[in-house]
Amino acid sequence: MLTPVKLRLISLLAATALAVAACDSSTGGAGSVGGDSTGAGASSGANSSSGSSTDVPSNSPAPTATAAPTTGGAPTGTSPSTSASGGPQGTPITTKTVHTPDGAYRVAIWAQVNNRSCAGHAYGKAVIAFLKKHPCGRLRRILGTTTVDGRPVAIAESATSFSSSGGDPYQITGDFTLLEQRDGTGSINDLLREGHRIPQGPSSIPAKEVFKVLSQDNVVTIWDAWYLDGPTASNDPALLKMINSVFLLL
Repeated sequence: MLTPVKLRLISLLAATALAVAACDSSTGGAGSVGGDSTGAGASSGANSSSGSSTDVPSNSPAPTATAAPTTGGAPTGTSPSTSASGGPQGTPITTKTVHTPDGAYRVAIWAQVNNRSCAGHAYGKAVIAFLKKHPCGRLRRILGTTTVDGRPVAIAESATSFSSSGGDPYQITGDFTLLEQRDGTGSINDLLREGHRIPQGPSSIPAKEVFKVLSQDNVVTIWDAWYLDGPTASNDPALLKMINSVFLLL
């Protein structure tokens, strides 16, 4: 015969077993982290589909982009670009004959790089600040050689355009031209600065060279030219004539 004390003990054990079973069936519930409901499950947008959602922990690291390397030794990780460089046996990527009213120039192109932005390919605080405030629409740079009056000449050209998104493109073009012409403001990197080379040429533009900045509509073209077989005067008339003749045609 069960006494009242024994009946109370059996009832207590049965209740305890039911509580343990209830606790085991509730673990692993969806949509809960640390006891709080996740925000992703309640929001609508790109993560929602057919009334369900995928919860992403808030401490998950954000994905990082890896820049694809460019060819020809140019630095990577600055902006999307396309580039091409001459072959290892001293073969240019292309050769073109530029016909001008002053005569024809046969130009060998050893490197060409096209970028979508300029600030990442510039130096000097003033120029970089200008290009960040007025982003360029495109940047085209070449490294080439030609012959002027029978002498071998190297050419480094950078051409950039400005759009109306940053203001009046013609005013921006004029302001950038004046900025480039001032001493100590910086400039856009020529391709030698970014690792490209021409056969038997220097690793950087020599101190004695012809520097010219020209503009047409919303395009600014920066020119550096120098002789490969001797010194160059900064106002060399033959090189200035060549630059003025081919800058819209090359």
